[in-house]
Amino acid sequence: MVITTQRHTFLYVYAHTKIAAIAAGNRMEDSEIIKVLNSHNPWWNGKLLKVPQKARRDFYILEPALEEKLITALLGPRRVGKSVLMAQLAKGLLDRGVEPKRILFVRLDEPLFDPLGASLVHSVIDAYLKYILEKEYSDIDERVYIFLDEVQHVPKWSETLKSYYDREENVKFVVSGSSAAGITRGSAESLAGRIKQHYVMTLKFSDFLKFRGFSDDFDRECRDLRSRFRLALIDGNLPRFWLVLRRFAARQARSGSKSDAFLMDYLVKGGYIELVSETDYQKCAKYIFDLVQLVIYRDIIKVFDIRNPKNMEDFLLYLARHSSDKMSDNSLRKISSELKIEINTLRQYLDYLEQVFFVSSSMIFAPSRAKQLRNPKKIYITNVGIRNVFNSTFSALSRLDPLDLGKMVETVVHDHSLRLAFYLDQANARCYYWSNGGEIDNVISFGKTNLPIESKYQNEIKTSDYAECLKFIHENKCPFGVVVTKKKLAFDEKNRLFLIPLKIFLMMC
Repeated sequence: MVITTQRHTFLYVYAHTKIAAIAAGNRMEDSEIIKVLNSHNPWWNGKLLKVPQKARRDFYILEPALEEKLITALLGPRRVGKSVLMAQLAKGLLDRGVEPKRILFVRLDEPLFDPLGASLVHSVIDAYLKYILEKEYSDIDERVYIFLDEVQHVPKWSETLKSYYDREENVKFVVSGSSAAGITRGSAESLAGRIKQHYVMTLKFSDFLKFRGFSDDFDRECRDLRSRFRLALIDGNLPRFWLVLRRFAARQARSGSKSDAFLMDYLVKGGYIELVSETDYQKCAKYIFDLVQLVIYRDIIKVFDIRNPKNMEDFLLYLARHSSDKMSDNSLRKISSELKIEINTLRQYLDYLEQVFFVSSSMIFAPSRAKQLRNPKKIYITNVGIRNVFNSTFSALSRLDPLDLGKMVETVVHDHSLRLAFYLDQANARCYYWSNGGEIDNVISFGKTNLPIESKYQNEIKTSDYAECLKFIHENKCPFGVVVTKKKLAFDEKNRLFLIPLKIFLMMC
């Protein structure tokens, strides 16, 4: 897919015009602020808040957190549903009888707010208190809920929020951001001990199926299978988990082939909510491509001040074509020569792409940090849809190519392994790769527990295909290991190994 010079020029000028407007320090009257806030908060004027009825699992985790004092931060890529989640949380509060004016939602990337610059958060909250609540901040007697969407666009937002948070008033702040750096760097010092992060990513396969009409009972069964998987890691009762796994797989087999078709759809499109029911792949590809452009020209340029965004796009294109490859210093030198980009600039680009959730990396599983640092990282395009668009394989026909289909599966299995690691131990779990003659794509490690997950998406599975996994289990005294297969479901009790079909594995994560 080719980008025209005209489009480059337009987006570049657009981004820097906005930055210049902020720097100019123009003022915005309170009446103008309130006009924008009224458009963001229709419930103040008695209008119903319309939100999607179906909620992803994150909603049920975030809803109880509304009664906690800590600031809740939603981090994740653009267009994964963070704003919708906030709106659903606001709707839940309204349904519980919370007075509408005690709920403030504001999109901080609203272009009309640009003149406010670093004063934006303070100006919005001040106008809200003065004209909507008609109270001083210190006079708030009932809990107020303030949702600040895309907060990373505001300079020094964390210092401003700290000044409100530390006054110990009855206010709950929920913020969101599409740049990990914009949130974590902004809050690392100012909001240390005051903020709790929650990552919201593209839909997992189980959520994708739920949005395609699968029942709440199915969702509960997936969550139950995942909790049984965790229990097996803890207590070592593998036969019990095998019984649960076999029964779950049998129920899915009886439900027909609909989930198989959806799996193939997911492997091409990935989990962007707006594409779940879209059948036109050309429209899907354009949506993803435009989204990548938006992130590069709005988030990366603005946060990291990139001077040549075309180089960033070229590098992303390269990564898409080499997703799941190892990247050493030699690799970077080769890319540097090929793309005519300085090697230190490439290192910076790699970090920026990770910060906006386009790329993820895994280090080698090793006993020492020094050895991890000496070895290359494996680099993945996080979302399989982005990988396919920039790899020119965003097509139903690409599923007929075993090699490319294998790469799609690798990408999705790694993504879901990361999510499984987060579920197993949010604070401490990490996902590595292992290489010692052979290789294992994913090793989840937390505490003293190590779990190898190897992808073997092929029609026939022989013992030799997972010999490395068996070796790793034995050498590292793992509770068990997992081989993700195309269709084979089996349990090797002697070697503590589960062979799980891709569809079932993804449902479990």
